[in-house]
Amino acid sequence: MYDNIKLALLGGDLRQLSIARRLSGLGFEAAVWGLGTCETEIGDAVRCAEWQDAIKGSRAVILPLPASADGINVNCPLNTDAGSQQLRMMQLLEEIERAEGDVLLIGGKFTPSHKSAAEKRGIRTVDYFDSEELQIKNAVPTAEGAIAIAMNELPVTIQGSKSAVIGYGRVGRVLADKLAALGSRVTVAARKPADLAWAYNRMFDTLRIELRNGKSSLAALGRGYDVIFNTVPYWLFDSGVLAQLCEKTLIIDIASAPGGVDSKAAGECGIKVIWALSLPGKNSPFTAGEIICDSIIDILAQEGVIQ
Repeated sequence: MYDNIKLALLGGDLRQLSIARRLSGLGFEAAVWGLGTCETEIGDAVRCAEWQDAIKGSRAVILPLPASADGINVNCPLNTDAGSQQLRMMQLLEEIERAEGDVLLIGGKFTPSHKSAAEKRGIRTVDYFDSEELQIKNAVPTAEGAIAIAMNELPVTIQGSKSAVIGYGRVGRVLADKLAALGSRVTVAARKPADLAWAYNRMFDTLRIELRNGKSSLAALGRGYDVIFNTVPYWLFDSGVLAQLCEKTLIIDIASAPGGVDSKAAGECGIKVIWALSLPGKNSPFTAGEIICDSIIDILAQEGVIQ
């Protein structure tokens, strides 16, 4: 379908392998570098020994999520062999700038400095993590991954458990529904009255997040919960709230940095906290890769790389 269009896929994890397999199956010439020696099937994609070979002749360069984990190098978690080559983001930008033709740079969670550096070099850059569609679809593997952690950690079944979901955004909504479907009694805590109204319509218990006389309303969660899932990237669970919780309560924090739990205070209260980041890539990498690939194909069309 897309013969004679070369795409370079650099770095990444099993999600990137899934993307390579899908793109090669659609007829793209997918050139892959930085995936280590993983033997997972990548279809007709071609592994390159040098990243420059992958870029040569490519209409677009596709980076993983996140594009750079340390703010310096392209994220290559599967390149674990001793002596494996690292690729600096600035080095990559310099190579793309020198490349023939207009090369589109696609990736997830670009840092502001990398975006700025690309712009100064005249490189078109699109961040697929900005896609609302991707964020909505990603809520499913995130929620399932969080529940899988709870199943492994709790001494009781999800059915019959009492759970709380903090935040009722994309992930919170999916998570609450799935917990209820498994038989858990769910409480949704949120700040916006509209979110609480939607949760009420879904037959969930509700709790508004607010300060009352200098104290957080989350203290009302008290001592009756088996597991609390936090989706809010703000320290809502401070020492005052944590002191009200039962030591047997498990907190699974799936919020992005800085997270929502004071881990030091939790330790002092004897409460176990699991900060579970990047769940789609860890628990459902192939599904997560398919979701990212859908966004990439849309970007390629919007940017004129494909018709």
